[in-house]
Amino acid sequence: MTITADQVKKLREKTGAGMMDCKRALEKSKGDLKKAIDYLREQGIAKATQKASRVAKEGLIFSAIQSQGKLGVLVELNCETDFVARTEDFKKLAQEVSTWIVDHRPPKIDQLTESMKVRFNQTIAKLGENIAAKRFALFEMEEKSNGLIYSYIHPGDKLGVLLELKCQADAVTQEQEFKQLAKDISMQIAATNPLVTTRDELKPEIIEKEKDIYRTQAKNERKPEKIIERIVEGKIEKYYQEVCLLEQPFVKNQDRSVKQRIDDAQKKLGEEIMVGQFARFRLGDEVG
Repeated sequence: MTITADQVKKLREKTGAGMMDCKRALEKSKGDLKKAIDYLREQGIAKATQKASRVAKEGLIFSAIQSQGKLGVLVELNCETDFVARTEDFKKLAQEVSTWIVDHRPPKIDQLTESMKVRFNQTIAKLGENIAAKRFALFEMEEKSNGLIYSYIHPGDKLGVLLELKCQADAVTQEQEFKQLAKDISMQIAATNPLVTTRDELKPEIIEKEKDIYRTQAKNERKPEKIIERIVEGKIEKYYQEVCLLEQPFVKNQDRSVKQRIDDAQKKLGEEIMVGQFARFRLGDEVG
Protein backbone atom coordinates (compact mmCIF):
# COMPACT_ATOMS: atom_id res chain seq x y z
CA MET A 1 0.00 0.00 0.00
CA THR A 2 1.02 3.64 -0.49
CA ILE A 3 2.15 5.50 2.63
CA THR A 4 1.31 9.20 2.52
CA ALA A 5 3.48 12.08 3.73
CA ASP A 6 0.74 12.99 6.21
CA GLN A 7 0.89 9.52 7.79
CA VAL A 8 4.67 9.81 8.13
CA LYS A 9 4.32 13.28 9.66
CA LYS A 10 1.82 12.09 12.28
CA LEU A 11 4.03 9.17 13.25
CA ARG A 12 7.08 11.45 13.55
CA GLU A 13 5.12 13.81 15.82
CA LYS A 14 4.09 10.93 18.06
CA THR A 15 7.47 9.19 18.31
CA GLY A 16 10.24 11.60 17.39
CA ALA A 17 11.65 8.97 15.02
CA GLY A 18 13.28 9.78 11.67
CA MET A 19 11.30 10.10 8.44
CA MET A 20 12.61 6.90 6.83
CA ASP A 21 12.15 4.93 10.06
CA CYS A 22 8.55 6.14 10.24
CA LYS A 23 7.88 5.25 6.61
CA ARG A 24 9.36 1.76 7.08
CA ALA A 25 7.30 1.22 10.25
CA LEU A 26 4.09 2.25 8.48
CA GLU A 27 4.86 -0.07 5.59
CA LYS A 28 5.48 -2.95 8.00
CA SER A 29 2.22 -2.22 9.83
CA LYS A 30 0.24 -1.63 6.61
CA GLY A 31 -0.56 1.94 7.62
CA ASP A 32 -1.78 1.14 11.15
CA LEU A 33 -0.48 4.02 13.30
CA LYS A 34 -0.62 2.19 16.65
CA LYS A 35 1.14 -0.89 15.27
CA ALA A 36 3.76 1.37 13.68
CA ILE A 37 4.46 2.99 17.08
CA ASP A 38 4.87 -0.46 18.66
CA TYR A 39 7.23 -1.50 15.86
CA LEU A 40 9.42 1.57 16.40
CA ARG A 41 9.51 0.90 20.13
CA GLU A 42 10.49 -2.72 19.56
CA GLN A 43 13.35 -1.53 17.40
CA GLY A 44 14.43 0.85 20.14
CA ILE A 45 13.74 3.85 17.92
CA ALA A 46 10.78 5.38 19.76
CA LYS A 47 10.63 5.98 23.51
CA ALA A 48 7.93 4.33 25.61
CA THR A 49 6.92 7.61 27.17
CA GLN A 50 6.26 9.39 23.88
CA LYS A 51 2.59 8.96 23.15
CA ALA A 52 0.09 11.49 21.89
CA SER A 53 1.06 14.08 19.33
CA ARG A 54 0.71 17.74 20.16
CA VAL A 55 -1.91 19.85 18.44
CA ALA A 56 -0.83 23.42 17.62
CA LYS A 57 -3.60 25.34 19.38
CA GLU A 58 -3.44 28.35 21.67
CA GLY A 59 -5.52 29.11 24.71
CA LEU A 60 -5.21 28.42 28.42
CA ILE A 61 -5.79 25.88 31.16
CA PHE A 62 -8.10 27.26 33.84
CA SER A 63 -9.15 25.87 37.22
CA ALA A 64 -11.72 26.82 39.83
CA ILE A 65 -12.18 25.44 43.36
CA GLN A 66 -15.53 25.81 45.11
CA SER A 67 -17.42 24.59 48.18
CA GLN A 68 -14.44 25.17 50.51
CA GLY A 69 -12.21 22.81 48.59
CA LYS A 70 -14.77 20.06 48.13
CA LEU A 71 -15.37 20.66 44.42
CA GLY A 72 -13.02 21.58 41.62
CA VAL A 73 -13.00 21.93 37.84
CA LEU A 74 -10.17 22.00 35.30
CA VAL A 75 -10.86 23.36 31.80
CA GLU A 76 -8.97 23.75 28.54
CA LEU A 77 -10.25 26.68 26.49
CA ASN A 78 -8.76 27.16 23.02
CA CYS A 79 -8.38 30.13 20.69
CA GLU A 80 -6.21 30.93 17.69
CA THR A 81 -3.47 33.13 19.14
CA ASP A 82 -1.70 33.54 22.47
CA PHE A 83 -2.49 37.27 22.30
CA VAL A 84 -6.22 36.56 22.57
CA ALA A 85 -5.62 33.96 25.32
CA ARG A 86 -4.09 36.74 27.44
CA THR A 87 -7.05 39.11 27.13
CA GLU A 88 -9.40 39.71 30.04
CA ASP A 89 -12.40 38.81 27.87
CA PHE A 90 -10.98 35.36 27.15
CA LYS A 91 -10.10 34.76 30.81
CA LYS A 92 -13.57 35.90 31.85
CA LEU A 93 -15.12 33.41 29.43
CA ALA A 94 -12.94 30.63 30.89
CA GLN A 95 -14.24 31.51 34.35
CA GLU A 96 -17.83 31.51 33.12
CA VAL A 97 -17.34 28.13 31.44
CA SER A 98 -16.03 26.70 34.71
CA THR A 99 -19.06 27.98 36.62
CA TRP A 100 -21.38 26.67 33.91
CA ILE A 101 -19.82 23.18 34.15
CA VAL A 102 -20.32 23.11 37.92
CA ASP A 103 -23.94 24.24 37.57
CA HIS A 104 -24.93 21.99 34.65
CA ARG A 105 -22.64 18.91 34.94
CA PRO A 106 -22.67 18.25 31.15
CA PRO A 107 -21.61 14.77 29.96
CA LYS A 108 -19.58 16.47 27.21
CA ILE A 109 -18.18 19.96 27.08
CA ASP A 110 -19.56 20.65 23.60
CA GLN A 111 -23.15 20.22 24.79
CA LEU A 112 -23.60 23.90 25.57
CA THR A 113 -26.85 25.49 26.65
CA GLU A 114 -28.24 28.28 24.47
CA SER A 115 -27.15 30.96 26.94
CA MET A 116 -23.57 29.66 26.96
CA LYS A 117 -23.57 29.47 23.15
CA VAL A 118 -24.54 33.14 23.13
CA ARG A 119 -21.63 33.98 25.46
CA PHE A 120 -19.21 32.13 23.18
CA ASN A 121 -20.54 33.91 20.11
CA GLN A 122 -20.33 37.30 21.82
CA THR A 123 -16.69 36.73 22.80
CA ILE A 124 -15.81 35.38 19.36
CA ALA A 125 -17.35 38.44 17.72
CA LYS A 126 -15.51 40.81 20.06
CA LEU A 127 -12.08 39.16 19.86
CA GLY A 128 -12.26 38.14 16.20
CA GLU A 129 -11.07 34.55 16.73
CA ASN A 130 -12.64 31.15 16.90
CA ILE A 131 -12.94 29.96 20.51
CA ALA A 132 -13.77 26.43 21.67
CA ALA A 133 -13.92 24.61 24.99
CA LYS A 134 -11.93 21.43 24.43
CA ARG A 135 -12.27 19.36 27.63
CA PHE A 136 -12.87 19.48 31.36
CA ALA A 137 -12.45 17.47 34.56
CA LEU A 138 -14.86 17.88 37.47
CA PHE A 139 -14.04 16.41 40.90
CA GLU A 140 -16.30 16.49 43.94
CA MET A 141 -15.67 14.88 47.31
CA GLU A 142 -18.21 12.18 48.12
CA GLU A 143 -20.64 13.01 50.89
CA LYS A 144 -19.02 10.77 53.53
CA SER A 145 -15.43 11.35 52.39
CA ASN A 146 -12.99 13.84 53.85
CA GLY A 147 -10.22 15.59 52.03
CA LEU A 148 -9.48 18.36 49.60
CA ILE A 149 -9.78 19.10 45.90
CA TYR A 150 -6.65 21.02 44.92
CA SER A 151 -5.65 22.64 41.65
CA TYR A 152 -2.27 23.67 40.34
CA ILE A 153 -1.73 25.80 37.26
CA HIS A 154 1.87 25.99 36.08
CA PRO A 155 3.17 29.52 35.31
CA GLY A 156 2.10 30.43 31.79
CA ASP A 157 -1.36 28.79 32.11
CA LYS A 158 -0.49 26.06 29.59
CA LEU A 159 -0.40 23.15 32.04
CA GLY A 160 -2.74 22.34 34.91
CA VAL A 161 -3.55 19.61 37.43
CA LEU A 162 -6.66 18.79 39.45
CA LEU A 163 -6.11 16.50 42.45
CA GLU A 164 -8.31 14.76 45.00
CA LEU A 165 -6.42 14.15 48.25
CA LYS A 166 -8.30 12.16 50.89
CA CYS A 167 -7.91 11.90 54.66
CA GLN A 168 -9.88 10.61 57.66
CA ALA A 169 -10.62 13.78 59.65
CA ASP A 170 -11.66 16.84 57.68
CA ALA A 171 -9.93 19.18 60.13
CA VAL A 172 -6.58 17.90 58.81
CA THR A 173 -7.23 19.62 55.46
CA GLN A 174 -6.68 22.97 57.18
CA GLU A 175 -3.17 22.02 58.31
CA GLN A 176 -0.32 23.64 56.39
CA GLU A 177 1.43 20.28 55.97
CA PHE A 178 -1.64 18.81 54.25
CA LYS A 179 -1.95 21.79 51.91
CA GLN A 180 1.77 21.62 51.10
CA LEU A 181 1.45 17.91 50.36
CA ALA A 182 -1.44 18.61 47.97
CA LYS A 183 0.71 21.20 46.21
CA ASP A 184 3.76 18.90 46.08
CA ILE A 185 1.77 16.01 44.59
CA SER A 186 0.07 18.29 42.06
CA MET A 187 3.42 19.68 40.94
CA GLN A 188 4.73 16.11 40.71
CA ILE A 189 1.85 15.17 38.39
CA ALA A 190 2.45 18.29 36.31
CA ALA A 191 6.15 17.48 35.93
CA THR A 192 6.02 13.70 35.36
CA ASN A 193 2.59 12.96 33.84
CA PRO A 194 1.87 9.61 35.57
CA LEU A 195 -0.73 7.28 34.07
CA VAL A 196 -2.07 5.85 37.36
CA THR A 197 -1.62 6.17 41.12
CA THR A 198 -0.50 2.58 41.79
CA ARG A 199 0.63 -0.35 39.64
CA ASP A 200 -2.55 -2.25 40.55
CA GLU A 201 -4.50 0.20 38.38
CA LEU A 202 -2.59 -0.73 35.22
CA LYS A 203 -4.53 -3.10 33.00
CA PRO A 204 -2.87 -6.54 32.61
CA GLU A 205 -2.88 -6.18 28.82
CA ILE A 206 -0.84 -2.95 29.09
CA ILE A 207 1.78 -4.69 31.23
CA GLU A 208 1.95 -7.69 28.89
CA LYS A 209 2.31 -5.40 25.90
CA GLU A 210 5.23 -3.62 27.57
CA LYS A 211 6.87 -6.95 28.40
CA ASP A 212 6.49 -8.14 24.80
CA ILE A 213 8.19 -4.96 23.58
CA TYR A 214 11.06 -5.39 26.07
CA ARG A 215 11.50 -9.03 25.01
CA THR A 216 11.69 -8.00 21.37
CA GLN A 217 14.20 -5.28 22.22
CA ALA A 218 16.39 -7.79 24.09
CA LYS A 219 16.26 -10.28 21.21
CA ASN A 220 17.14 -7.54 18.71
CA GLU A 221 20.13 -6.70 20.91
CA ARG A 222 21.12 -10.41 20.81
CA LYS A 223 20.90 -10.85 24.55
CA PRO A 224 21.30 -14.48 25.80
CA GLU A 225 17.95 -16.25 25.98
CA LYS A 226 18.48 -17.27 29.62
CA ILE A 227 18.68 -13.65 30.85
CA ILE A 228 15.93 -12.11 28.71
CA GLU A 229 13.19 -12.56 31.31
CA ARG A 230 15.42 -11.01 33.98
CA ILE A 231 15.99 -8.03 31.69
CA VAL A 232 12.25 -7.75 31.05
CA GLU A 233 11.44 -7.77 34.78
CA GLY A 234 14.05 -5.08 35.40
CA LYS A 235 12.62 -2.88 32.68
CA ILE A 236 9.03 -3.38 33.83
CA GLU A 237 10.04 -2.21 37.32
CA LYS A 238 11.49 0.94 35.77
CA TYR A 239 8.27 1.32 33.81
CA TYR A 240 6.27 1.22 37.06
CA GLN A 241 8.50 3.96 38.50
CA GLU A 242 7.84 6.01 35.40
CA VAL A 243 4.04 5.73 35.12
CA CYS A 244 2.82 4.98 38.67
CA LEU A 245 2.58 8.15 40.75
CA LEU A 246 3.40 6.63 44.15
CA GLU A 247 6.47 4.84 42.80
CA GLN A 248 7.95 7.84 41.01
CA PRO A 249 11.02 9.58 42.46
CA PHE A 250 9.77 12.69 44.24
CA VAL A 251 10.70 15.71 42.11
CA LYS A 252 11.87 17.74 45.11
CA ASN A 253 14.03 14.91 46.44
CA GLN A 254 14.98 12.24 43.90
CA ASP A 255 16.27 9.94 46.67
CA ARG A 256 12.74 9.41 47.95
CA SER A 257 9.55 8.25 46.27
CA VAL A 258 6.21 10.06 46.22
CA LYS A 259 4.86 7.38 48.58
CA GLN A 260 7.64 8.16 51.05
CA ARG A 261 6.75 11.87 50.81
CA ILE A 262 3.16 10.96 51.72
CA ASP A 263 4.36 8.69 54.54
CA ASP A 264 6.33 11.62 55.99
CA ALA A 265 3.20 13.79 55.98
CA GLN A 266 1.15 11.01 57.58
CA LYS A 267 3.62 10.78 60.47
CA LYS A 268 3.55 14.54 61.03
CA LEU A 269 -0.23 14.75 60.90
CA GLY A 270 -1.01 11.42 62.56
CA GLU A 271 -3.47 10.77 59.78
CA GLU A 272 -3.91 8.33 56.91
CA ILE A 273 -3.72 10.16 53.57
CA MET A 274 -4.70 8.74 50.18
CA VAL A 275 -4.44 10.06 46.64
CA GLY A 276 -7.79 9.88 44.94
CA GLN A 277 -8.34 10.80 41.30
CA PHE A 278 -6.27 13.29 39.36
CA ALA A 279 -6.32 14.98 35.97
CA ARG A 280 -3.49 16.66 34.05
CA PHE A 281 -4.15 18.93 31.07
CA ARG A 282 -1.40 20.29 28.86
CA LEU A 283 -2.48 22.82 26.26
CA GLY A 284 -2.62 21.22 22.82
CA ASP A 285 -2.57 17.57 23.93
CA GLU A 286 -4.64 15.26 21.79
CA VAL A 287 -7.65 13.88 23.64
CA GLY A 288 -7.84 10.14 23.08
